[in-house]
Amino acid sequence: MNAIEIIKDQIISTKEKTDNFIKNIELEKWNTSPEILETNMNWQIGHLILANYLHGIASISGANEKVRERINMPDFIKFYGPNSSPKMFLDEKPKNEELLKLYEFIFELIYLELSKVKIEELNNATEIPNPSAKTKYEALTTLFKHQSWHNGQIAILNRILSNN
Repeated sequence: MNAIEIIKDQIISTKEKTDNFIKNIELEKWNTSPEILETNMNWQIGHLILANYLHGIASISGANEKVRERINMPDFIKFYGPNSSPKMFLDEKPKNEELLKLYEFIFELIYLELSKVKIEELNNATEIPNPSAKTKYEALTTLFKHQSWHNGQIAILNRILSNN
């Protein structure tokens, strides 16, 4: 396996774990934020869409027109960015079903970008500034590491919501 195949394998594996959590948490509970955790599935998935766009698409090939057609990035940053609150803007955020479609859409584009990347490009600088990665390799590995961290949060959220 080369580095790109390993990265793709890690991204797929991490997404599969997230997908299992998605199946276990009812859509009706996606906006529930337990006091002890102060997060919810709507925010978690929206945040992953935003972060994965940055790490897996924009950092690799620049801003993507297909994404701009479907996602209002200023709103997504407001709703799901690093300084956002899961409990705010609930009426303005995309509905849970729409978020699931956008989540799958982003991964389709990530897989497409991965199929275009050449190994010798991995050490190139990201196409746009990325606060957590200087190279395309760092951006792609940050994608699955970051999503894995959120899988831990989602696992705890699932456990709390299952007990309510």
